[in-house]
Amino acid sequence: MIHSIKSNNSNFKCVTLHSGFNVILADRNHNDQSENKKTRNGAGKTTLVEIIHFCLGSQVTANSVFKNENLKGWSFILELDIANKIYNIERFTDSPGKIYIDGDVSTLSFDCKYDKKAKRYYVSPNAFNKAMLEDFYGIEASENNEEYLPSFRELISYAVRRNVDGYRSAFEFFSRQKASSVQICNSFFLNLSMEYAGQFQSLKERKKGIEDFKNATKSGIIGPFRLNIGELSTEVITRQRDVDAFKKQLEAFQIHPQYEDISKEANSLTNEIHALTNALILRQQLLERYEVSYSDDEPALPVDDIMKIYSEAGVLFQASVLQPLSEVIDFHKAIVSNRKEYLCNEITSLRKEIAEISRQISDLSIQRSEKMRILETHGALAEYVLIQDRYAKAKQLLEDAKRRLESAEYIEDSKSRLKIENQELLIKSRRDYNERIQIREQAISLFRTNTEFLYPEAGTLTIDLKETGYAFGVDIKSSRSQGVNYMKVFCYDMVLAELGRSRNRYPNFLVHDSTIFDGVDERQVARALILAQLKSENLGYQYICLLNSDMVPYQEFDDEFSSLFNSNVVLKISDDQENGGLLGIRF
Repeated sequence: MIHSIKSNNSNFKCVTLHSGFNVILADRNHNDQSENKKTRNGAGKTTLVEIIHFCLGSQVTANSVFKNENLKGWSFILELDIANKIYNIERFTDSPGKIYIDGDVSTLSFDCKYDKKAKRYYVSPNAFNKAMLEDFYGIEASENNEEYLPSFRELISYAVRRNVDGYRSAFEFFSRQKASSVQICNSFFLNLSMEYAGQFQSLKERKKGIEDFKNATKSGIIGPFRLNIGELSTEVITRQRDVDAFKKQLEAFQIHPQYEDISKEANSLTNEIHALTNALILRQQLLERYEVSYSDDEPALPVDDIMKIYSEAGVLFQASVLQPLSEVIDFHKAIVSNRKEYLCNEITSLRKEIAEISRQISDLSIQRSEKMRILETHGALAEYVLIQDRYAKAKQLLEDAKRRLESAEYIEDSKSRLKIENQELLIKSRRDYNERIQIREQAISLFRTNTEFLYPEAGTLTIDLKETGYAFGVDIKSSRSQGVNYMKVFCYDMVLAELGRSRNRYPNFLVHDSTIFDGVDERQVARALILAQLKSENLGYQYICLLNSDMVPYQEFDDEFSSLFNSNVVLKISDDQENGGLLGIRF
């Protein structure tokens, strides 16, 4: 239980609580002429709820009341029972990262750090919340079960609901609560299997993830990612062949240390061979022409033959002409003879040159052939590195194709696999669900009893098991108004408080803000307060109610309960003065 709520600032109105029924009343002065300008929100009921959460390790956001400059230097102290021992938990607005704990810290499930300056033990909010899961609720977290466990902050938010959001649904403590959190928390409260609840949510999230991925691939958000197994299989085969080819090249590759020099020598020999070949062709062409010219040269006709030809034509030469003609013919014969001798010499010379050039070409070709054999059987380091790079890229492309193929294959049959897993889980959880029938009947019966106390007709609490996991529901016949919806939350919270009494460890308190009575018929408000008083006193847990004075349905109370109600008002706060509120200041 919570024994008290205090502060280091003297303006704060200390709240001292007792076991059973507690009322904190927010009042206002009806005689004040400016009452219409006053708001009960300034009294501090909501702030008191926030202080409880602040001391119990809640996150301090930028717009939190504890960030207000007017609270600079303030601390708040929560005196409460943890594991049957009393502790003071203090947290400062200036340093919310430390939660100071006064009491026997040796029995708690976390290692405290020691503040030498303050001479006190403290823990971080994260360490505090992790430890309180075991110390408050008896839940031991380990690496194997963390996925299926609620957090302390989630569970405590059902015992101390915050804001209007906390009262909209019996099974949620705020409107944007994750479905997995709702399932696991309520499974714990109703003594169902948290593990199965977590597994159902895991399957649901996996299915949603697969659907989201498929939709993303179709829309092109994640790029050109094909899901066609046939196309991807072909790509994998093609990529594998490329990898094998490059691997084979690397395995057969031999690096020659003088590869580059040999390559240059081979190129030089090739150039020489090309030059000699060109020279050889030119000489062969010249030889051919000389040989043709040599064979075409014939001796000139004799003088007698020339005279015969001309006499037949009727031309006769004088003796003075015949002598020069004979000399010309002899001269011509000499020229032809000299030319033939020249061509013969040239032909002989060309044949020798051609033979020499052919020999040189042959020698160079042999040399180049030796170089080329070396180059063919060896390679350069740069070439080897290049093949290695291509091999690495080919492997990367292959692995990428394989991953995409695996993803496509997984996605194609994922629904079937998930359906099988879901059915297997459903069989196991159904067996467990049926074995816990007495626990479910107890919760259902308690909710029915609570609603019968408030309304003429009993309400129903349903705890079902479907293919998606546990399904929870509450219903009261007259449930159209928001007020009746709030009473669903009230009756369910009373069920959880009563079920919690059977556990070894459970917070022995339940806190309701006045929000839970907004729009509720005065008769039901009265019956709810009476029920809370009876249950808390008889079962031995603490009920703390924060009410506005004009919401108290005194006319629906009998004299005995009116007296009992007034005797359990542990604090009155007001907005009729600057210092009338919980904090004793206004801002």
